[in-house]
Amino acid sequence: MIQDNKGLFSRSIIQKSIITLMISASVTACGGSSSSSPITEPDKPIVQPPAELDSSPDEFVFEAQTDVELSRYITSNPIIITGINTNVEINISLGEYAINGGEFTNTSGTVAADDSISVRLMSSDNASSEVVAQLTIGDYTTPFKVTTLQSEPETQNTTLIFNLDTVHTVAGINQFAREKFITIHASHTENDWFNVGVNASDDLITEFVEGYDVYFGRDTGGMRYQLSLLAESALKSGFVDADMATSNGGGSRWNYTSSEDDRAQSQRQHAHRNASMVVAAQQHPYWPDGKDTGQGWAFSQKDSASEPFGTATGDYMGQFVAKYFNKNDGIDVYGQPKPKYIEVMNEPLYDLVDYAEEPTTVTKVFEFHSNVAKAIKAVKVDDVFANDNVLIGGYTVAFPDFEKQNFDRWELRDKAFIDVAGADMDFISLHLYDFPAFQNREELRTGSNIEATFDMLEQYMAMSLGEVKPFIISEYGAQMHSLFNQPWLPQRDWNHLKAINGQLMSFLERPNQIEMAIPFIPVKAEWGRLSETVPYYTRLMRQNKEASGQTGDEYVYTEMVKFYQLWSEVNGTRVDSFATDADFQLDAYINTNDAGNSDAYLVINSLEQTSQLVDLSLQGFDETSISAISIKQLSHDNQTPVLTETEPQLLADIASLTIGAEATTIIKLSFNKLITQGHSQNETKYYADIYKQSIVADSPLTFNLNNVVIADNGEASLRIGLGRDHGKSLQPTVSVNGNPVVINTDYRGYDQYANGDGRLQFFGLIEIPINNSYVNQNNQVEITFDDDGGFVTSVSMQYFEQSKKLIRE
Repeated sequence: MIQDNKGLFSRSIIQKSIITLMISASVTACGGSSSSSPITEPDKPIVQPPAELDSSPDEFVFEAQTDVELSRYITSNPIIITGINTNVEINISLGEYAINGGEFTNTSGTVAADDSISVRLMSSDNASSEVVAQLTIGDYTTPFKVTTLQSEPETQNTTLIFNLDTVHTVAGINQFAREKFITIHASHTENDWFNVGVNASDDLITEFVEGYDVYFGRDTGGMRYQLSLLAESALKSGFVDADMATSNGGGSRWNYTSSEDDRAQSQRQHAHRNASMVVAAQQHPYWPDGKDTGQGWAFSQKDSASEPFGTATGDYMGQFVAKYFNKNDGIDVYGQPKPKYIEVMNEPLYDLVDYAEEPTTVTKVFEFHSNVAKAIKAVKVDDVFANDNVLIGGYTVAFPDFEKQNFDRWELRDKAFIDVAGADMDFISLHLYDFPAFQNREELRTGSNIEATFDMLEQYMAMSLGEVKPFIISEYGAQMHSLFNQPWLPQRDWNHLKAINGQLMSFLERPNQIEMAIPFIPVKAEWGRLSETVPYYTRLMRQNKEASGQTGDEYVYTEMVKFYQLWSEVNGTRVDSFATDADFQLDAYINTNDAGNSDAYLVINSLEQTSQLVDLSLQGFDETSISAISIKQLSHDNQTPVLTETEPQLLADIASLTIGAEATTIIKLSFNKLITQGHSQNETKYYADIYKQSIVADSPLTFNLNNVVIADNGEASLRIGLGRDHGKSLQPTVSVNGNPVVINTDYRGYDQYANGDGRLQFFGLIEIPINNSYVNQNNQVEITFDDDGGFVTSVSMQYFEQSKKLIRE
């Protein structure tokens, strides 16, 4: 403790004053006065001695607080500063202070007498842990101590439950669609497979896509290249020459089908893996602002009733997909498979609004999307609308950070896109990335943030459009900003890999809503190389010499191939899975193998940042029918990816498993017969009648979820999206039809605060199991918080109709 000498100083002053008064009284009593007038010096001012500055405040105390919730802002009792007569410096460590009810800050400042001071700090994220802030005013320092709730009794291991006899169907879908989910950001005609450098593999494309059962996903260059070869129409300024597009497209189709060189034959061999291709446009020269297309002309910039802005761009895109590809009609034999999806523009707001020299408006970009979509659909070939089988979408948002600027980002961009262009879009396109090291912050989406993002989009579309448009995730993974501008590093690949696996598990929960999900893994990406020693930050292939201790220019796999090796066999019909901890994402499939027997694939992804021992509960099969067990686990060793494969001998050997930190494990169970899947679980999602409601302390928010189809054996999960400042409660009081429900304190993934270095605020989803007896056809959900601020961003309910009661513990 710092000694306080102020009391001693005060007593000294009082004693001196008493002595002075006693002397004065003594003189008067002894006849010190006389009848004669005193001698004075008129007009001379009386000079008071200067007041001594006092910068030592009186003692004050912040009352310690105990048994507080974890990871919450805790505010002290206010105190009043006394005992000073000048402004005094104030500063704090491990906390923040507020003066006279103002904003909290941790920056040094000054206080004056009679100022009111409060302190706050973030409680520990561990039970029975103390955090201490030290506030200093002048030469006086005092603590504010906060201790979290005592530890719960030691809990049992997380249990992972798989019911192999129960088919899990979501809106009619129960099959693992590899063509949707096991994809690469490339096409089968890409130069990288064939003639960019020298491959260590004699037949790279075949080895990769056939060896690991991979499908092609996205092409952002082919459409641009073909545009650069086309002249302007002589009939309509700013449009492509339609006859030339017919001729060039026909030649492209003929060459693809008729060429007999090795490359052409290889391309045709793998064409069936290109049937769900996404083609995308970049900003230039597609945005009509005068940029040269490559032949000395630019797209029309007109904006009129007869030619809305962007019509010429859409006309070219429509001609490209209609004339340069096979018609996919079973009759046409020329050309590669026609793209199934068109993204109007790749990440348009970054280049056209946020960082443009002459920025356009967000609204104009969204109107452009609508006009392009209409123009694509309007293209005719031989008087027949040629693109009815093409799906068009956008706006391919790079950073769907809905919560930014207190959700103004949502209002002004993502919601606005649905309002302006949603009716003309066949799908909504997103890019989802974790930022593990962005400006010294860990801003992750994997887990609860992705869930809240999807739910908010889904609910608003259900309310405004009357339907939930499907999603295409045309890029996803992680970007390691702190490791940019460096040579190839396996650490960078690991962060990308763990994000891809964690996010993929969220996509697999929505097989009815995800049209495609494409991890951002280009093949060689030499177009993005920065220098001889600094390649593009993520890719499937690297040169041998890029790894420590290796030499040579041949192209070999980076660590990214481990994603495809891990998932190489997964296929089949989805079956029920359940985890008692939200940080374990599960999925499971039963497939019939070549011998006519069953193989089961149990997929486990951990969002825990430490290794965990889990218990497996496997139900719905005869244990004696298991003929083999194999386990693949993708984890890391000091941030270097490691893919291990083991073969336990007995089912008892996997009753308990250690799952590595943020690892993905796939267990394959091979059977000597077919597994009978005689039970069913049908999942339906219901959305509330309102969304994005402001949170006011102690003011109930009411949401209605109607027309729920209830089953005798059923489960329900209430999903509540929340956007709140860190330290605000994430545990509201919730009732369903008047029945209080218990809030699970856990949610998917990390806490987003990350000791102050995470996301700037919480935007995530809490999931609450609901007793089946509480659920009605029409339901009223009431949500109440004990503190102000933020929004309930979405409310929905998953309902699971089951043919038998399933074990859940």
